[in-house]
Parts: sequence; C-alpha cells; structure tokens
Amino acid sequence: MGIREKKAEVRAKMRGFRISENECTEASMIIRDVLTALDCWKSSGTVLLFAPLPDEPDTLVLPWEGKRFCYPRYHADRGYEAALADIPDQLLPGKFGVLEPPPEAVQIPASEVDLVLVPGMAFDEECYRLGRGRGFYDRWLLALPGLKLGLGFDHQLIRHVPREPHDVQLQGVVIPSGSIWPL
Repeated sequence: MGIREKKAEVRAKMRGFRISENECTEASMIIRDVLTALDCWKSSGTVLLFAPLPDEPDTLVLPWEGKRFCYPRYHADRGYEAALADIPDQLLPGKFGVLEPPPEAVQIPASEVDLVLVPGMAFDEECYRLGRGRGFYDRWLLALPGLKLGLGFDHQLIRHVPREPHDVQLQGVVIPSGSIWPL
C-alpha cells in the first residue's frame, strides 16, 4: 500500500470517529487552558487561528484580549493568506465552506505572525499532521515563519502519520491531555 492509500485509510478512520457537541465543547475548553498556559501563547502578539469545522477544536473559545488575531483567507490565484479578524462575527463562508475574513479585511504579512494554530485530521508524536488531502495548508505552512502548533482531540493522536516529502512538521501539538514538543 502506498503513502496516499495509507493517508486515505487514516482519513477514513478519523471521519468515522464521532465526537458529540458537548464532548467537543468540553475538549475545546481544555485545549484552550493547555494552550493559554504555554509560554509561546503568552509571548505571541499576532496569532493565526483557524475557523473550526464541526470535527475540529473550537478556536473561538480562545481569549481575545491582548492579541491580534488573523485567519486564513483563500484566493484561487495566490492560495492562502492571513487576514485580520477583530471578532469572530466578521468571518464569512469561503471557497471551501470554511469561515474566513471578508475580502476587505486587512492582509497580515506572514512575517508578523508569531504563532500559527493548525488543524488536522490526525497528528503523531513527532508533530506531523494529516490534513484533509488537498495540500493547500502544507504549502502555505512552509511560507509562515511563526511557531506552528497543531490543535486536536486526544483520539486524533496516532502512532504514525503517513508522510510525504512535502508534509510539514509542526513544532508542537496541543490536545486535551497535554502538549507534545518533539523539537
């Protein structure tokens, strides 16, 4: 079985795992507490969040005071960029149905992002992530100099994420049971 088939197998397994809305809310609050206790959170000024899909931790529960928050915004000709969002209510459905800042939101240069919070379908203890399969996020992560942390649920931590040369290793992963720092 090739890498792509292995990735598809892990994605199918993760899609089959159901977490209730209450479990998601409770786990998201624990993730918030673990994340906000980290030095990298405390020292960051500009944080790139992701707008959560139903099977992802809720980043909208993070404290909004004292930080500048931006979200990914997709452009067909340029790929992803970071765009400022002062409040979550400003987010609108984007190309892939994921909430993102509106077109008039100010673009934030990648060099100004201190901390990048990254979604994934699965993570491993070496902090590799498995995305949804299009590769957009991995290509963009290469251009972002900030510290990159995956956010996920405990069931998303697996022994080994199948990987290809273009897959990006994160600096850490935060799950409800704690944080992982291999580097």
